[in-house]
Amino acid sequence: MSYRTEKYGRYDIKSGPLGTQWGAHAYRGKVLVARKTAGSREDAVAALRTDLDQLDELEISGRDREGAPSAKVYEKAFLIVLPQVSDPYRNMLKAHFQAPDFLISATRLAEAAGYDGYGAANLHYGKLGKLIATETDFSPPRRANGTEIWTCAIARDPALDTEFPETSLLERVIRNMDSGHFEWQMRPQVVEALRTLGFR
Repeated sequence: MSYRTEKYGRYDIKSGPLGTQWGAHAYRGKVLVARKTAGSREDAVAALRTDLDQLDELEISGRDREGAPSAKVYEKAFLIVLPQVSDPYRNMLKAHFQAPDFLISATRLAEAAGYDGYGAANLHYGKLGKLIATETDFSPPRRANGTEIWTCAIARDPALDTEFPETSLLERVIRNMDSGHFEWQMRPQVVEALRTLGFR
């Protein structure tokens, strides 16, 4: 009767004896996502896999028109990502979260992080966005050269009118972000997730 760890998609499933039953727990990083108990290890793991599949389906169906997930999905992602990142990354996120109307320029992000200019802020906020995108399975828009705009996992162009899908987030972002004065607006789901987590 030993404990066992196995991979299941993006989850780690740990199973073992639990009193007179068998328990199976699913983790993303160090965050417990779901758990099940049953009469055998196989039954507990099978039931847990079913729950994880349903959770993934729910996350996919809850995405907005740009492909960004629900606040609950962001919440789980931040629980995994925030303990891994350095103070400058947390400071940029904090400055954005505390900015009026959740609007901030790359220049102000650079000031919050202690970087020399908006170019460094664009680079590093994008790296933070990539970590979040990886945890949420978010596919950001791409530039003409094929590179992703990872910051879109956290924020969007506030001028984008989602009622008119021909408005291109990609075009607006590329046209404006190199000025240092373009303002990113934190996604509502990100705001909700950070509020729920008591982020300060």
